[in-house]
Amino acid sequence: MKTVGILGGGQLGLLLAHSLTRLGAKVVIYDPDPAAPARKVAWKSFQASWTDLTSLREFASLCDVITYEFENVEISGLRKLDGRVPIYPSLDVLATTQDRVFEKQFLVQNDLPVAAFEVVNSYEELDKIKDGITFPCILKTATGGYDGKGQFVFKNAADLEAFVAERPLPHLRAVIEEQLALVMELSCIVARSKSADEDTPAQIFPVMQNVHHKQILDTTVMPADISPALAVVVKDIALVAAEQLDLVGLLTCEFFVTRDPGQGRRAVEVDGYYVFVNEFAPRPHNSGHITMNATSISQYDLLARVLLDIPLVEPRLVAGGYYCLANLLGEVWLAQGTDKGHELDLQALKFHPDIVDLVIYGKESARNGRKMGHVVSYSATTDGAIGAVKDVRAALACVPGGREKVSDFSGGSPQ
Repeated sequence: MKTVGILGGGQLGLLLAHSLTRLGAKVVIYDPDPAAPARKVAWKSFQASWTDLTSLREFASLCDVITYEFENVEISGLRKLDGRVPIYPSLDVLATTQDRVFEKQFLVQNDLPVAAFEVVNSYEELDKIKDGITFPCILKTATGGYDGKGQFVFKNAADLEAFVAERPLPHLRAVIEEQLALVMELSCIVARSKSADEDTPAQIFPVMQNVHHKQILDTTVMPADISPALAVVVKDIALVAAEQLDLVGLLTCEFFVTRDPGQGRRAVEVDGYYVFVNEFAPRPHNSGHITMNATSISQYDLLARVLLDIPLVEPRLVAGGYYCLANLLGEVWLAQGTDKGHELDLQALKFHPDIVDLVIYGKESARNGRKMGHVVSYSATTDGAIGAVKDVRAALACVPGGREKVSDFSGGSPQ
């Protein structure tokens, strides 16, 4: 029986732990948060900082292999483990994907499509290049960004000048990139084993279509309602990225799709659309929750196979219609008058038969913008699937009764 260490104990670690234990593995969780949900299913758990070398070494001593459930893990302590336990994806992959500067440079070096950008290392440097910037644009801090954190939109030069004058961050190292006129956002997940070759190729999930609200993922539809040609291009780019990173594990590639090539570097054109890579996540992904219902094997089960060196299988769609996932954020709990993670009235579900799954992550407290769970629907049409999850989410936020149909309800705000 192998023991797998997971750095991070949130919902992604929790669901990965379920898949690992079903395959006979023991799971050890490492997370600074004493209330991390994955602790509930772990064989052992550690509560310590990411730089506590003594605790990290004790944690590693129990593990046959280590992975992580989010990118914002401090690498310095992990580097000092001296390679005594394999970490998948590798620390080199983590270093590239947790830093937007390195990530953008990787895209350019590998001739992958990316929006036009500039790297800035200080407020003074940003001020010097401001006259050459095309507006609107977005500044994204090099590290620490997720769910809209570390992002600043400049509609014009006055916005940028105000940002420089205010200096809201203690230090500035960032990319400033062209704001694209998006038609849609897509994501694609690749699973790749350490023995990946022609006989054991990487496996690619069907493409997903995502909608964000206030920079937090709101809904995901699988399969994406796109042409076969566009799906092939997206999958090919994701596979090339995984191969060039020499990935072992999962890689989620997020894409922007536009009707305008903009100023981007070698935008890929297909069917009148232009495809750009937005960013990578070398781990299970929020959009990939939907694979637990929509495909023959989930992202968590496939990653568990990689970590346990079990042969991979192709993820296939299990039905001919569409699945849709909607995040349940803390707003739903607060609308019911509670901030306790275990106190959610679910009676509204009886009025919503198109809901095929509901997962509550077991977080102790709810707050605005916090991902607390998700619902999944199934329908013959994309509109039907999307409407079903929005209706049940609105109903859950409108207890008692739960019959309300408010398809445009969207929760979400930056954390």
